[in-house]
Amino acid sequence: MMQQSAYPIVDNLLFSEIRPSTIHGDGLFATNSINANSILGILDGQLVPWDEQFSTAFEWNAISETQLLIRPLRTKYSYINHSRSPNLQLEYHPLRVTALKDIKAGEELTLDYRKEPLPKAYQQGHGSGYL
Repeated sequence: MMQQSAYPIVDNLLFSEIRPSTIHGDGLFATNSINANSILGILDGQLVPWDEQFSTAFEWNAISETQLLIRPLRTKYSYINHSRSPNLQLEYHPLRVTALKDIKAGEELTLDYRKEPLPKAYQQGHGSGYL
């Protein structure tokens, strides 16, 4: 069930729902068992040059140290919390979210944010609090 919000949340990831997290705030949780290597969704948006103003945009992914993929809407993807032992990963061309291992229904879905190609200035500055 999709969480109620003051603004629409785009449902861009399969087999998942937003619920309170023990990691941080709300998180994204598996509604079904998910097999390793399954694709949960493909991320799209607008490619823009890396710029600190875009790194504080609503939702984005680093495509390279000089390019971001930004989205003007909030999606379920933005509820995936960081973990240094994640069960999801990002794969590129096209940018997609895949399961690193088998995931049980009810398990929180996590990514290691440090795996994105983030510029060192971001990692050591604004972004350091998220990593």
